[in-house]
Amino acid sequence: MKIRILITVAVCLIATVLFSCAGDRTEMTDNNANPVSPIMPYTLTTLDNGLDVIVKEVHSVPIVAVHFWCNTGSINETDREHGISHFYEHMFFKGTEKRGVGEMNNQITGLGGYNNAGTSHEITLYYVALPSENFSLAADILVDAIRNSTFDEAEVEKELGVIKEEINRSEDDPSGLMRDEIYKILFPDTPYSHKVLGTRESVSGLTPEDFKNYLAKYYVPNNMTAVVVGDVDTDEAVEEIRKLTEGWEPDETVTERLADFEVPRQEGVHELILEKDVNMSYVLMAFQTAGLTDKRENAALDVASSILSEGRSSRLYKRIVEDEQIASSVSAYINPMTRTGMFMVSGTMDEQNVPKFREVVLDEIEKLRSGSPDPAELEKVKTMLKADFQFSNETNSDIAQTLGYYSTIGMLEKATEYEKSIDMVTIEELNTYVNKTLTPDSYSIVIVNQRDEGEKEARGE
Repeated sequence: MKIRILITVAVCLIATVLFSCAGDRTEMTDNNANPVSPIMPYTLTTLDNGLDVIVKEVHSVPIVAVHFWCNTGSINETDREHGISHFYEHMFFKGTEKRGVGEMNNQITGLGGYNNAGTSHEITLYYVALPSENFSLAADILVDAIRNSTFDEAEVEKELGVIKEEINRSEDDPSGLMRDEIYKILFPDTPYSHKVLGTRESVSGLTPEDFKNYLAKYYVPNNMTAVVVGDVDTDEAVEEIRKLTEGWEPDETVTERLADFEVPRQEGVHELILEKDVNMSYVLMAFQTAGLTDKRENAALDVASSILSEGRSSRLYKRIVEDEQIASSVSAYINPMTRTGMFMVSGTMDEQNVPKFREVVLDEIEKLRSGSPDPAELEKVKTMLKADFQFSNETNSDIAQTLGYYSTIGMLEKATEYEKSIDMVTIEELNTYVNKTLTPDSYSIVIVNQRDEGEKEARGE
């Protein structure tokens, strides 16, 4: 599946501002009454304590997804805290004053639901999905875990072993290894260069007190978003979350603790070659982009990535995989973040084909830079991208993830803009951004090759 952060352009919205005991409310609807929109309508309510509550009613099935998002990730960690955002995610369901270790998970799964969490450089989320009649329990479990986690020392130690093993796996996995290294190369001396998982050394030094301090610093209502999508009544859902978060005080100084930095432009070609115990070679090429700061660039580059690699008839797939049989796979995609981003091309191949792979990728990018796609090709790609967006927002949890992500990074309006933004991409705009961003003299590349057999013998393998 193509990895893509979806940036979107406004779909003729009407904003109706209402006021209630819960706080300020905005109802977002589509004045074209588009029945197929996966995101619209939804309601945004800001509670008196600053917590944003987004509710989208979906009554097709009796299921509800409840998400809590926090505006923090690895970019906010100090040097000694590297990995704490992810570690905290692991500790989230490990017990509170009200519920013992394992009790939260047992309650959720016992009702036929599931729970999980995720961490990135910029955000952390926690969610529960279960039959909608148990919405109140799901919301209570999440709020309880956020506000009352005990961080038992034995549980911290137990989970430390799990995280160290996760770090080991990430270093053994070529794809994960390449992603970590490309961040270091493209964004040196910035918080983006830090691994989300942290290091064995950094996570080993974390204590229960560190988790409590981290919780106090960032997990405050005015730095978080609650998202409810499913078979619920909006007013009842908002009121339930308001009651559960009563007494949870905001912290107006939280913005002073959030990371504030700029990402300089990385010029020139940067190459890193690694050797691992793999059977094939893995390649990741990355061009620096403006990220979420330029929504038109993101739309144009999303189109460009699909022209290059979406489907068997795409340019890179047809030439690299089918015609010249250089690689067994190839994929192009964008990864925009709030301060910067990447246009990435990856592939898997025999080691002797790595130079040719690199040559062909640059050649096909140059063709895109110097020429225009056929109008039919452009329209086909637009249709595919819009269909991908629909499919990526099929379930309640999918929709909650889209709304939660954009709300957390302060760009909620963009959650409804994607399809129109793709429609607006012209051949001229595509050429402008491809020539600006995908330059052959400014990119980074990480290659993972098979370890030399002589080195293996020297190590006694």
